[in-house]
Amino acid sequence: MQLFGHHFVITKGNDSQDSLKIDDRDVLKNYYVDIHEMHVVDGMPVAVGTSSAGGNACEGSPFVVSFPQGQKPRIDGPLDSCLPVTVKPSDSKLTLSTQATPNEPGQKWEWTASAGFKEVQGETFVADTSKGWDQLRERSVTHPGGLLNYAEVAAEINHLAGADKALVNDILIGVGSGVFKGDLFVGTACSRHMCMDQEVVVVADLASRTVYLAWKPSGQKIKVNPAVKTWPEEAKAELRRWAAKWK
Repeated sequence: MQLFGHHFVITKGNDSQDSLKIDDRDVLKNYYVDIHEMHVVDGMPVAVGTSSAGGNACEGSPFVVSFPQGQKPRIDGPLDSCLPVTVKPSDSKLTLSTQATPNEPGQKWEWTASAGFKEVQGETFVADTSKGWDQLRERSVTHPGGLLNYAEVAAEINHLAGADKALVNDILIGVGSGVFKGDLFVGTACSRHMCMDQEVVVVADLASRTVYLAWKPSGQKIKVNPAVKTWPEEAKAELRRWAAKWK
């Protein structure tokens, strides 16, 4: 297709790799290459895309193609980030950022037509004190890491994790999913690139407002808090189902 006077195409090669070509020049290659957004910054048209090596361990890394008048297109990126990146456009720049996590501040970059990408200070994580068990009843959480945004629930998770708080938080925001089963939210996750080695299961009981947590640190046995005998039968069944992979 034609974009701002330039031939712009993404092709799939014999090696199953995507290749971004501009005016018949290969400018970017990876397993997946996509263009997602178009903006105008400082009067210059830009395209924002992502490049990914595939798999579910990392999100696609953003890049920007800009089209200065009368010159060859310029490519900046892809950024060095494994987490989802949001793009906020303005008249003079693009601001790209990742969400902060309990263990790490978010990453943040500004892109300008004159300088390309520049990394700036990201946001620090703060659990939302306006969210607690009542808000969890809205049932909008789909990933166990989302529980960490609910201050009441996050405080209970951190209490149960004890000395492993940082580790458990890291696992919770890894590759995972969650679902509501009646009044139970059941979430499982694993550290990126460490599934089957380092994992967690968390059960949040909306009725009793109680959290049940089990996690497996790398190379170690499963840890459980509170004691299994105190878990309700439905939660015990989820624990057994999660732990069965190591038997």
